[in-house]
Amino acid sequence: MNNALLEQSIEIEKQGFNKLNSSLHYELNVSYPKVKCSGKIDLEHKINLDIQNILFMAINDFRAKITSVKAEKGAIGLSYLNLDYNVFHNNNGILSISFKKDTYYNGIDDIDIKKLAYNYDATNKRKIQLSDLFKGDIDYKDQLFDFIKDNLGHGKKLKKEVLNSFCIQEEGIVFLLDKTRCKGKECPDNVMVKWGQMSGLLSEYGEGFM
Repeated sequence: MNNALLEQSIEIEKQGFNKLNSSLHYELNVSYPKVKCSGKIDLEHKINLDIQNILFMAINDFRAKITSVKAEKGAIGLSYLNLDYNVFHNNNGILSISFKKDTYYNGIDDIDIKKLAYNYDATNKRKIQLSDLFKGDIDYKDQLFDFIKDNLGHGKKLKKEVLNSFCIQEEGIVFLLDKTRCKGKECPDNVMVKWGQMSGLLSEYGEGFM
């Protein structure tokens, strides 16, 4: 095995916790990935800190909304936050993870589902932004949005915010969908644009994924 790849080997251990707060009437059910990088303590710490920040933001937003809902509605029933994750890619030093946040606030009827993404290049020690994958001198966003609409098919209303949350896979880029990004009777959980569709748009860095 290539020693350079061995150095960037990333292991993922599933962690989680459940917490019931009886005074504020909410429940947390959280699963998250704990990363281990062989011989790379600084890298391991950086990625785990990024993941912890995602968790803290989700929990803090949830608690703030509970306070707001209770003040407005006076509701005393149980609210909850379910947070889970899915590893889309973990190979050759590239880590790509999606997070799904389900929230229910007592006093508001609908369950709110939102999705977040985390993409990290362990070799270059940096987060991967969508702009990193495309040439800087072209308007790739409009063309990418058209690819996504074509791949989804008719009968779905898509918002440009769909470009904000993506994961990397071997076959292409997966864009995460929720009600804030796709409206329609049969919106899927995500939509993929294959590398081959984007071949003329990709930067030198992006072409490395093909």
